Amino acid sequence: MSDVTFKSSVAVADTPFDRVADKELPVLLASAPHLPGWLGKVLFGLAVPLALLALWSYAVQQEWLAEQILPDPWLVYETTVDLLVSGQLPSELLVSLGRVAAGLAAGGGLGLLFGLAFGLSRPLDIYVAPTVRAICLVPSLGWLPFFMLVFGIGEALKIILIAKTCFLPLMVSACEGIRSRPRKYDDVARALELPWFARVRLIIWPSILPAILTGVRQALSRGWKVLILVEMISSAAGLGYLMMWGRKAFQLDVVFATMIVIGIVGWALDYALTRFQHRTTGWSFKSAA
Repeated sequence: MSDVTFKSSVAVADTPFDRVADKELPVLLASAPHLPGWLGKVLFGLAVPLALLALWSYAVQQEWLAEQILPDPWLVYETTVDLLVSGQLPSELLVSLGRVAAGLAAGGGLGLLFGLAFGLSRPLDIYVAPTVRAICLVPSLGWLPFFMLVFGIGEALKIILIAKTCFLPLMVSACEGIRSRPRKYDDVARALELPWFARVRLIIWPSILPAILTGVRQALSRGWKVLILVEMISSAAGLGYLMMWGRKAFQLDVVFATMIVIGIVGWALDYALTRFQHRTTGWSFKSAA
């Protein structure tokens, strides 16, 4: 019985299929065409949006919600094209981007200065930083009634709220970046007897730049979201205003089109900052790996 089994196993091992599996199949797999890395990432990245689009279309066809609440995707596409061609969407987008840039420059710049001061000065970090952090931890919308009484409902209100939102991430990032920098850099600076300005320019600033760029990304993300909320509450221009106008006019296609644009622009800004961070401070990611 055992001999029969042995002979049958030998016969199976000598089949052409096994010879191909053992020798030729790895060669065939190695020579098979592969998608480029960037194309594969794009295809996988589009999988979820396309799935959501299919679910959206199916929900409209099955009438899960009324057409006035959930518009057809093709109608939203046509509305987006009309808003782009008419110039209304680009003009509103430029208004929102200008407000974010102004708020990020003002609040982020102050946050960077405060973070550097708290990181370099131990007394300031002990006695002043807790109060500043407590004030900043009050949500930006919590300050809205007070700011409206002080600054009115004009352009200053929106920029100040964005600046307040962008202040804390930059302050924390700068302070933590200084604290976590390698102390051997300071030893080298003292050994070379570098003056204070040269020490900041050559040692402190390059070592905390990765943390600062991370703080800029966080500040921009938070500022972008706060901007849309403020424009929805009190504004006569901007993407948030366009959304509220569409809601009041019962044109949900305008609302959905603006929501999609807000998401795409927010993602594009974060992606651009991420690429810039990797390009300028790629050494920090290599060392972390």
